[in-house]
Amino acid sequence: MPHTTRFASLLSLRLIAACASGLVLSMPAAAEVYKCADAQGKVSYSGTPCAAGSVRQQAVNAAPAAAGIDGVTRGAASAPSNTASASAATPEKFCPSERDIANLENRSTSITLDDKARAFIREEVRRARACSREDTRYTREDWARVERGIDAQNRSLERDREEGRAAALDTHSVSASAQERERIENEKNREALREAERQRDAAIQDAAWRPVARCDATACWDKGGNRYGKAANGNYVNAAGQACTLNGSKLHCQ
Repeated sequence: MPHTTRFASLLSLRLIAACASGLVLSMPAAAEVYKCADAQGKVSYSGTPCAAGSVRQQAVNAAPAAAGIDGVTRGAASAPSNTASASAATPEKFCPSERDIANLENRSTSITLDDKARAFIREEVRRARACSREDTRYTREDWARVERGIDAQNRSLERDREEGRAAALDTHSVSASAQERERIENEKNREALREAERQRDAAIQDAAWRPVARCDATACWDKGGNRYGKAANGNYVNAAGQACTLNGSKLHCQ
């Protein structure tokens, strides 16, 4: 190759390298290139965010790699944007359909259920109808748990039916609207008071029965040594004048 031609070629290469270096130096420090993919999987690159119809977008940091103080070159790669997977991680709200609600209404009238079970299923009908109208957080899995609680109302043991109702209420206590959660909490408090009253009445009833130690033709004595004289009508009367009835080995005083 003639000397003049070789010199011209070298000069052209140096000019190209200088232009390329100037282009890199002129790029912004945080320049980004967007890698886009359409529904057919075709990939394209752009300096602006991908179009709305793109199924995948990835922001690539195009800034030049920087050398640290130890001389090691470190890139500035950015994490890909994955908004689709982030939204998929959040469960979608789910509510029973009109057919589901109609089936629930039919089940609430079943003559094979006891009063508590029928009342419970009627409440589930009300909650199912309120699901779409109120600010709820129900998922499909939530209603599946509620459905298991409803199915439990056909169990033969009251304990199983009660556990089914409690499990459904626990689900509503988390996913129902604020007003429904408050209503459930208030009902739980009222039920706790009713149970306390039942236990108190049972304790009073038990205290009214006195175990009998012995009896003769005129009186009976309880295990505490108290005497109950026999009245003309066959009942007994204690020292306070209370009428008492002998039932087996116990005396019950009014």
